[in-house]
Amino acid sequence: MTTERFLGASGGPAMPVAPRRSGFAALFVLALALLTAVAAITPAAAARRAGGTVTVEVVNNSDRDLIGSAINVIHGCLLAPAPGRINAGTTGRWTATACGDLVGTEGTISYQVAGEGTATVDVGWNVPFVGENSFTEKAPTGYVVSHSGGEDPSSPARFTFDCNSTTCDGIPDDWKRNGVTIDPGNGAGPQFIDLPKMGADVNKPDVFVQLDWMAGPAHSHALDPQAIRKVVDAFAKSPFNRHSPTTGINLHVDAGPNSVLNFATGATWGTLSRAKALTETANLGVKDANGMYTWNAFNALKTATTGGFVNTGRSSIFHYAISAHNLEPGSASSGISSGTPASDFIVSLGSFTNNVGTVNEQAGTFMHELGHNLGLRHGGDFDLPNHRPQYFSVMNYSYQMGLASGTTSGLMDYSRQAASLQEPTLDERQYPGSVGNFDVRHYCTKPTGGGSFVTVLASAGRVDWNCNGMIDESPVAVDTNNDGQITTLTGHNDWNAIQLRGGSISHPGDSGGVPAPTPDNELTPDEAAMDLPVDTTPPVTTAKTHPYAGEHEVYHEDVTVTLTATDDISGVARTEYNLDGAGWRDYTGPVTVSGDGEHTLLYRSIDHSQNVEQAKSLTIRIDCDGERHDDWHQSP
Repeated sequence: MTTERFLGASGGPAMPVAPRRSGFAALFVLALALLTAVAAITPAAAARRAGGTVTVEVVNNSDRDLIGSAINVIHGCLLAPAPGRINAGTTGRWTATACGDLVGTEGTISYQVAGEGTATVDVGWNVPFVGENSFTEKAPTGYVVSHSGGEDPSSPARFTFDCNSTTCDGIPDDWKRNGVTIDPGNGAGPQFIDLPKMGADVNKPDVFVQLDWMAGPAHSHALDPQAIRKVVDAFAKSPFNRHSPTTGINLHVDAGPNSVLNFATGATWGTLSRAKALTETANLGVKDANGMYTWNAFNALKTATTGGFVNTGRSSIFHYAISAHNLEPGSASSGISSGTPASDFIVSLGSFTNNVGTVNEQAGTFMHELGHNLGLRHGGDFDLPNHRPQYFSVMNYSYQMGLASGTTSGLMDYSRQAASLQEPTLDERQYPGSVGNFDVRHYCTKPTGGGSFVTVLASAGRVDWNCNGMIDESPVAVDTNNDGQITTLTGHNDWNAIQLRGGSISHPGDSGGVPAPTPDNELTPDEAAMDLPVDTTPPVTTAKTHPYAGEHEVYHEDVTVTLTATDDISGVARTEYNLDGAGWRDYTGPVTVSGDGEHTLLYRSIDHSQNVEQAKSLTIRIDCDGERHDDWHQSP
């Protein structure tokens, strides 16, 4: 018998093969046993069990990868290593045989379900020389596993592992069709959850959120219905089609009896709602000694004896969120999630516009924190680096309050592609494309110090990454996201990666307890202010001459022209001039115009959003001795 731990996958470390046994004595006894048994079984049965061999297949139809956890070969061995990893949508297989064992082959293999902690799916086989073949299987909560075949060496034993629902959203199909009664086990008694009336669909993944809100005499933190609709529409229009015949996800947000259940019909949640207003407090929680946000205050509301979320029986179906004022004292963060993935989150916009946030601030933050619950981070798969220009997602601080396309802002979406940006060799003639044709934000420094993230319209087709007011023909190296490095910024396809089951979702009776302390590292108003809005207005440049012109606007000496440019949003990137048709030059200081005659000075400025000012013209007449251009000195 071998009992071993393992890790591995095709092309890498794999499950070990049990040691092969040998010896003439064993072979002799085996032959004798077979000869003795042949009289007791039919020829067909003998053929089925010839060699004590079986091929085992694990078909992973779920949306989670399976990672090798343990192997226990009691009899026989594996002819080749079993796969250490079976990715979602693929099949792993191995062949077990007697390898000289007198009994046959028997063993078990366990695979850990990625993203489900220590939960494993276990499969086992027992293929003796004498007796019936038998197989065992066990799946964790939220999943099912079944087997077929394995009667003889030509028929593999196929274990099929899958989610417990058609769409792998953690909500069983029967619950969606008929509703479900769940007893939370805290004395509240059985609770019926009428999922069909809430809009659940067997053929479409469903995500449910209960959103309680704080309210006081001065203001309410109930999210604007249009903010919720923006997020609901984003999920409905998403390209997500994992385990679903169509694209999109049904997002259902219970934000109170008067909140909209169906935006197409205008129907409200009414008596189906369990969401409610909470008493306004300045802060929802405190930091611990390590500066981490603690969830005790949140959990006290969640598990309250009267009216607490846990009492509703929804814990295994609904994410629970609170729209609060601020987190711990001194924090201005827009929100926080209890983990990645998870099932609890907070929206805290008390330090934002009007103490409650704008529609876009509410929508973007709600979708951002829900994204954490669905397994997404600030860079998609990692929190750092943040502000990646080509990562078009509300998970990105640069786009948390909404993406823009042209003059349309406040667009909510997760990233739909995994495009990279090569900071060491940026081609300014190429624009980072996106499925939504989104405008890009990148960092530009200011001459006075600091900087901000400026927006460049997708229609520009080019990006002035180094912020010098021109499109360079040669590659440039720029720190586009202000992380202090010039490197390759990888992308991430969020919709392909989201995890619909996290925290308590799909775990009946599991309220999650008090979440572990969490870093408070979410977007603040100061950080949001660095993300400048769309700028479609070019700079304004003025010219001042010295000395002042004499009578009839004629100068009698060299003239110095000082150009000054202003821009209200993105800032001036470059001012340039063209004197007497000599070509455009970068303006670095006052321009001297000399020599008798009429001179023409053209000038203009470009801002960091690449808006180019219409060239202005200044005519300068110089007559040093006052005798050569009499016509200039005549009154009109």
